[in-house]
Amino acid sequence: MGRHKKDKHKEKKHRHRSGQTAECAEKKAGKLERERARAHFLDGSTGPWAKALAAQDARQSPEASEADPDSADTAHTHRGPDYSMPSSIDIVGDPVLYAMSTRRSISKVDPETPSDSDLLELIRAVSSVADHKGLRPWRFLILRGDDRHRLGAALDEAAGVVREPGEVNRKPLRAELLLALVCSPTEHEKVPEWEQRATAAGAGHLLELALWQAGWGVMWRSGTLANTPPVRRLHRLEDSELLMGWFYIGAVPERYRQRLASSTRPLPSPEQFLDTL
Repeated sequence: MGRHKKDKHKEKKHRHRSGQTAECAEKKAGKLERERARAHFLDGSTGPWAKALAAQDARQSPEASEADPDSADTAHTHRGPDYSMPSSIDIVGDPVLYAMSTRRSISKVDPETPSDSDLLELIRAVSSVADHKGLRPWRFLILRGDDRHRLGAALDEAAGVVREPGEVNRKPLRAELLLALVCSPTEHEKVPEWEQRATAAGAGHLLELALWQAGWGVMWRSGTLANTPPVRRLHRLEDSELLMGWFYIGAVPERYRQRLASSTRPLPSPEQFLDTL
């Protein structure tokens, strides 16, 4: 009987020590993760990305298997990308990649604009956008001249703004040329509407790159009034269509060109956008 009590006491003491060990390991892992997150944050990553990168570091570190033996298999299988092989990609030497990496949104453009014929050729290039089943669920509308005033009036109507006689909404007048992007989804059993909207957005991004490479400045603007009834009526939208904003297009001012030429702003670290399963 005495021996039985003694064994129970030993077992209880062992469980207590195991619990203390697990608690210490958990605290140690938490402290390491906070230190890693702080290091990534100070290195320029935003809060959420810093935490994500810290978690990735923890999964790949030797301490992770010591802190939590049950997660050893998971840490083993998740190795992360392998960057040991040098890249053969030359961002500076390749004109397409260079245009992508140097693209900037130009908020204030000069009056000169591409012609409608220029736009047609640029959109010819954009039509190569990835498009499941080739549904072409997107189109552009040209707004020049008085059409921009009509857009301003529609925005005012949507916002309930009443202006003095002769006063106009000047927001659509920030560029001589606006291109409205419309998503026009087609019902298809294999291509949901969200995917068709993604295709339309892809066409918009390709247009930005094409305009930039052709020497034009562009700013993609949208806003909460884009799909209000007055604005939708102006753009003659069907019920299923979605207005995804306007591209304000014009020449790049010289002051911007000088600023871009001397800019040292780095691109975000690509590691935060790439991982393995």
